This record gives sequence, C-alpha cells and structure tokens, in this order.
Amino acid sequence: MSELGQTLRTAREEMGLSLDQLQEMTKIRKHYLVAIEEGNYKALPGSFYARAFVKNYAEAVGLNAEEVLSYYKTELPAAPQSSASAEPAAASPQPPRKASTSRNTSERFGKLGFSVLMWAFLGLIVFLLWMFVIRDNDETNTQQTDNTPFTTATPGPSTLGNDKSSPGASATPTPSASTSPTPSPSPTPGSGAVTFDRKSGSTDYYSVTGTPMMQIKFSGGAWIEVRKGGRSGELLHNKNAEADEVIEVPLDSVIYMNTGRADNTEIIIDGTALDDGDRPGPKRIQFEPATGGDDVQSNSDEETDNQ
Repeated sequence: MSELGQTLRTAREEMGLSLDQLQEMTKIRKHYLVAIEEGNYKALPGSFYARAFVKNYAEAVGLNAEEVLSYYKTELPAAPQSSASAEPAAASPQPPRKASTSRNTSERFGKLGFSVLMWAFLGLIVFLLWMFVIRDNDETNTQQTDNTPFTTATPGPSTLGNDKSSPGASATPTPSASTSPTPSPSPTPGSGAVTFDRKSGSTDYYSVTGTPMMQIKFSGGAWIEVRKGGRSGELLHNKNAEADEVIEVPLDSVIYMNTGRADNTEIIIDGTALDDGDRPGPKRIQFEPATGGDDVQSNSDEETDNQ
C-alpha cells in the first residue's frame, strides 16, 4: 500500500465511512477506490482520471485536496503537459491537512436540516389526509352503521294525539279524519295518529293512521337522515342540522329517520312530541302506514336491521 493510499484510507476510517458509502458520495467505482488505496494507479483510466479521483477522494474524507496533490505529486502519475505547466511549483510542500471543521460541520447540519424538512413535509401531508379524508369517512360510517341499541327496555305502546303525560292516553288511538263518518274528498295533511308497533334491532317501528305532519326540531347540532320508502328508499334529507333548525316531513308513506344525537332532536307529530328517550346517541325510527299499502320496504329493512 502506498503512502498516499494509506493517508486516504486512514482519513476515511476516521470518518467511519465504508468503501460502499464513499462510492455513493464520490460516484467513483469501488474497484477504483481500492486501487487508489493500494497505489495501483495502472488500474485507473489514465493520469488525468487518477488525479481527479484522488482529489474527489480527499475532499470526501475531509482532506485539503490541493495539498494532497502537491505533497504526493511524485507518487501520482504525471499530469498531461498542459496541466503540468499550469500548476505552480510548490516551494516547500507540506503534509495534507484536514479541511476546516466549520465547513464539515456546516455541511452536516445542512444535510440534517434538509432531511428534517423533508420528513416534516411528508408528515404534514399524512396529517392533512387523515383530517380531511379518513376521519370524515370514519365518522360518517360510524353514524350510519352503528347498531348499538338505543335502550335495552322495549317501549310500551303509545298513541300520539293525546298528551303523553296523561296516564291512559296511550290506550286508545285518537280518532283521525280518515275514520270520520263523513270522509272528505281529499284528506287534509296534518291529521292522524301514530302508535308504537314494535322494536326490531336498534329501530323503533310506529304505525301511522291518516297523514299527519312530522316536524323534526333541533336544540343543538345533530346529523340527520330521512328516507321515503324505508331504509334503502329515496333520500329526502342527509346533513348536519344546526340548533333551532326545523325539518317538516309528511307521514304519507313509509318514512325512515336516523339521527346521530337523539338528545338534540325533538320529533313532533301534529303538535305532540314523540317520546324517543332523549338520551345522547343515535336513534332510528320508521313510520309505516297502518294499511300497509306503501310498506314495500318494511320487511327487507327490518331484516337488514337485525343483521
């Protein structure tokens, strides 16, 4: 091994660099780096490349490249005539010295800062994706697929049309316009009664006589979904309602309602509030005509709700 090769190798090992890492830094093939350390300059592709490779090697390991070339010029292959005449003769060559510590430190900190900025940028992209895509989808799916029963107790039969605080109000349905001895040619919307029918899974089913009008009032923010024709029917409303907002839906067919906050949602039918528990959490209710004429989706929706 030559004296120049030993000097370069010692500097490389002091920096903790392997030949593979040095090859990546200098873009000089590994077998050329080995040839430089062994002093086998004949393996290099010419005297010009030999000097250029030694210069790049020295700079990569923190040595002063010009001093290395000057100090070991007798060991290196002779430079081309044009290059040799341009090089000033060194009066008293000195051993190569390490490059300034401040330069190496600034380069390392520069690489570290670039890496930190790159990872911070990637982290910001992932965070924004999670905020605006993944989290919103998860919240929507949770509201629409949560099958947790609203209450473990099955509510008893009740009839809307009388004050629900009266002890015997739920025993007998309030007579509706449809049962009047003298029927009118066109039923007046907003007249009828609603009676609890059954509970299946997390959905309460009510039987509707006549064509009452349902008002959905919100005392606070709540997600609401209303469909005509059952759980898979025509979508009438699907949004996040705000406080004091009111939605009106005529109960003239099968109406499915799903709210994410029962405590912020009040259901009023013909002026009478429906007792839906008023507990924080989701609530599903389906209103079905008592005649069953429009109840085309009831059985399939109930089977889906039980799954």
